[in-house]
Amino acid sequence: MSLKYRIAKSKNPGKNAVEGTQYYANKAVKTDDYTFDELAQDINDSTTITEADAYAVLKSMKKYIRKALLAGRRVVLTDLGSLKLSLRSRCFSADTMAASDFEPSAMIKGIAVNFRPNAALISDLRTNVQYERLSVE
Repeated sequence: MSLKYRIAKSKNPGKNAVEGTQYYANKAVKTDDYTFDELAQDINDSTTITEADAYAVLKSMKKYIRKALLAGRRVVLTDLGSLKLSLRSRCFSADTMAASDFEPSAMIKGIAVNFRPNAALISDLRTNVQYERLSVE
């Protein structure tokens, strides 16, 4: 299998940008989704556990990962990477913080899940990747 990519206009070419020049960059293209059910089936095909058992383990992982993240914990999946929650928040001035009626939680816009892949996983992906350029439309 190969990682498919396309050429797309780039809005931010970096600090060496020349005024009036159009820039392009290679962008990875998502070709399909790999579903929870497919993962359970693949685990079943490559191990001695049943698809139902694989599905049950994956569902339990999801439940306990969610629980840990909501408790503010970082979830470390040693060979895969780690997950943690972060806040998306509006900035506010120090003067605002001094006001007695200021509520900092009102500045929170939401949360994001951050995934930090394991260094060995990144190295393996870099070593084994092959690229396929999609045709220009």
